[in-house]
Amino acid sequence: MTEYSLSICMPSKRSLDESRASISSAINFCDSTGSELVVSDNSGSSEKSKMWNQIPLPFMKYLSNKKDENLLWCDNWYNGMKNCSGSFIGIVSDDDILVNIEKSVLEYKDIKHEDIVGIKPIISLWNSQVGVYKQNNFNINANTAVERIKQYHNLNKGNNTSYFTFYRSKMIRDIFKLLKYHPTQGGYTDWSIVLSCVASGKILVDPSKQLIYKNSNWFGDDAYIKKQISKLYVECGLGEKGLLIASLLDALDGFILIMRKSSNIAIDEKIEAAEHVLNTKIQQFINNFDINIHHRFSDIIKNKIDILKVESKIDRKLDSCLEIISSLFPSLEGKYKKFYKYSTDLEWGNLL
Repeated sequence: MTEYSLSICMPSKRSLDESRASISSAINFCDSTGSELVVSDNSGSSEKSKMWNQIPLPFMKYLSNKKDENLLWCDNWYNGMKNCSGSFIGIVSDDDILVNIEKSVLEYKDIKHEDIVGIKPIISLWNSQVGVYKQNNFNINANTAVERIKQYHNLNKGNNTSYFTFYRSKMIRDIFKLLKYHPTQGGYTDWSIVLSCVASGKILVDPSKQLIYKNSNWFGDDAYIKKQISKLYVECGLGEKGLLIASLLDALDGFILIMRKSSNIAIDEKIEAAEHVLNTKIQQFINNFDINIHHRFSDIIKNKIDILKVESKIDRKLDSCLEIISSLFPSLEGKYKKFYKYSTDLEWGNLL
C-alpha cells in the first residue's frame, strides 16, 4: 500500500466543464509530487463521473455521490477527508488551480515536530478583472496558541485563504467531524475553523507549491461584499438577522472548536487561546452594536447585551452570548449545548 505524504481533497459540485481545469491541475500536481488525489463529487453529473472514473490513475480516488440537494458542503468535504490516507490533507476547491513549481525541500510525512500542524502553499488570489492581485505567503510560527492567533489576525489582511493550507490529517478530520453537530453548519464557519487550526500549531510556507485561488465570490466593492456575507446566513436558515449576531456566533464557534477534546495543546494554553477569541469577537459585536445596530434589537435583548458588556467570567460570557443568540433563534440554544458537549466532552460552560 502506497504511503502518501499529502492527500489533495477536492470536494466538487460543479459540472464537468466548470471543474475540468481544476481536477486536471490536481492530477498533474499529485502525479509530479507523489501525492494522493481524492475527489468527492456530489454534482450528480453522469458525464463527469464517467470521464474521471475511466481514467486509471493509481493515486486518484473518485467518489461519485448521488446528487443530493440536502447534502451540506461540510458533509461533502468530510466525505473526501475520511477517504484520504496522507499524513497531511489539503483542500482544493473545484475551480482553483494547484501547481507544483519544483521539488520541495520538505518531505511532509517526515515532519516529526507535532507543533507544526500545517504546510501552506503560496496562495495567489486571482480575479478575472485584475489577474493575480494578492499573495498569501506568511508563516504562523509563534510558540503559543494565543500568540499564533494574534499573529494570524495581524497578517491575514482580511482574507482567510489559509483555509487551504495542507493540514495534519487527524487534526483537520477531527474538526470537520465535529461540524456534523454544528448548530447551523453555515459557510461562515471558515474563520473559526482556521483559528482552531492556528491555535493547534505552527503553519509554515512551502514556496515550491502554489494554489491559485479564483476569487469571484469575494471581489468587489463594500456593498457587494456585504451582500455575499449576508448570503452565508440566509443560506443556512438564519436570514439577515443572523448577520446582526455574526460576531457572537463566531465567538461561540471559535471557543468551542479551540476547546475540542482532541486538540493537541495543553489545557491552560487551550483555555487562554479560546478565551482570547471569545473576548475579541464579543468586543467586535459590542462595537458594532453601539455604533451601527443598537436600534435593531428589542429592549429585552438590549438588557442582555448590557449584561454581556460587564461579564468577567468565561462561563457567564458563554451564557450571555447564548442567551442573546437564542433570543433571536430559540432552537439554537439546545444545539449549541450539544455542539459544546460533542467537542469538549464537557457540559455547557465547563472548562475542566
